[in-house]
Amino acid sequence: MEYIYEKVSATGPYTRPAGAYTRYGDVRPLLNASDDKFAVFGSGDEVALDFDPGALPALPSGWVRDYFFAAHGYEKDMDFYAYRGETVEPLPFRDMGTYPYSGKSFPTDTEHLNYLLEYNTRFMSGNETGGYWFRYPQK
Repeated sequence: MEYIYEKVSATGPYTRPAGAYTRYGDVRPLLNASDDKFAVFGSGDEVALDFDPGALPALPSGWVRDYFFAAHGYEKDMDFYAYRGETVEPLPFRDMGTYPYSGKSFPTDTEHLNYLLEYNTRFMSGNETGGYWFRYPQK
């Protein structure tokens, strides 16, 4: 699938939960391990990965190669039943048990705080204008 960025849908992307999203740019360090450091993104955002397949062995004639990207993460939407669906937080973490978690919080050790301060610096109010919802013409 190829997206045409110059053609934006008149009916989306939709409003986003309020909170801190991952900054634009290189997020590879967030994708290298299964841990509590996530790339937090919303409607209309993407993560693009490129690699050089030149070191892979040649395929026999007529064969094709498929690639799979396996990810460990969480999904939260603005569904009526989602816990605090209007906000990005509370962020999930590996040792939370269940979500929503009770009596626990996202880790606040130096490593986790540095992750939040370095990567999750793109703040969305949830009330952004210009393209997040369709405006019907006035009659």
